[in-house]
Amino acid sequence: MAEEDQAITARKEKVEHKLQQRNQTRECQVEAARSARSTAGQESTEDMVVQFYKEMEPLVEELDKMVTQASILPGEEVTSHLDQMVVKLQKLQEFVTESGMFLPTYDIKKTQQTLSSLNTQFQAVQEKVKPKKKFGFKSRKQKTGQTTATVPGTVSVVGNGAAGYSSSNSCSLSNLTGQVVVLTREQVMARDVSLEHLTDCRVEIHGPPSTLHMSTMTNCTILSGPVSTSVMVDGCTSSTLSFSCQQLRIHRTTNTDIYLHTTARAIIEDSQGVRVAPYCWTYPGLEGDYVTAGLDREVNHWDDIGDFNWLALDKHSPNWSVLPAGERREEWAADK
Repeated sequence: MAEEDQAITARKEKVEHKLQQRNQTRECQVEAARSARSTAGQESTEDMVVQFYKEMEPLVEELDKMVTQASILPGEEVTSHLDQMVVKLQKLQEFVTESGMFLPTYDIKKTQQTLSSLNTQFQAVQEKVKPKKKFGFKSRKQKTGQTTATVPGTVSVVGNGAAGYSSSNSCSLSNLTGQVVVLTREQVMARDVSLEHLTDCRVEIHGPPSTLHMSTMTNCTILSGPVSTSVMVDGCTSSTLSFSCQQLRIHRTTNTDIYLHTTARAIIEDSQGVRVAPYCWTYPGLEGDYVTAGLDREVNHWDDIGDFNWLALDKHSPNWSVLPAGERREEWAADK
């Protein structure tokens, strides 16, 4: 009897050992597959980044040459030359925006700096060879003691060097603190809108931009009409964002609520405390702006977020969550 018990125990131990070996083998296979997917994705991204710079550098060099040429051209050729520069700047911006979905954070920041520099050079040379009268921000004090500003059609300066401009292909706000800014449909339609270095501000975009870039913002409320292509968010802290777009990518953002309509899966990277809810802001003319932007309101992936820092497929990323219904904003009256 004792021998039978020993035999049964031995068979049991043998089966358990085989099962353990099989499980270890499966775990190794899963890990190897995951590593292979990660490596393949990294190699693919690296290849795309290399190709991106190969295509971008000649475009930048051409625009640099055009800036130099603009200062020495005969007067009758200046207008046509500036128009060509606007077209090329627009194409470069579109190229960078489309590539933003795979570019690493560093490269996005680097290319945006390049674009910003080119736009600044364009504004400077345009003012030099074809000066226009400048207008300042129209502002008025609110009951709260804060300022409402509307960006004019040319370069303007607010306060201590805070600047905003709107050209034929772009509209920008930067270095603002404690202001309420309203951008009209005429100022943003089919343009690339850039918001950067804003603190304690509220920005309302009443129209359909081509792209929307937001960087280095703290404690801000940004409300935008439908964006026909991409929205990029980088370095946003303790803010509330509301927009509709074709695609969204978020970098280095913390403790921020996003009321979102997107027709493609959104991507976050190096971010924490991001909460999402359906887009619900409205303003006069919103329906028409949806038509202009070409976005399908019936297709909305607001709660389908991909996290580049979270590879586990069986567990939800801890870096983003759905904003509880009881905590969602229903009123959007100015509170800053």
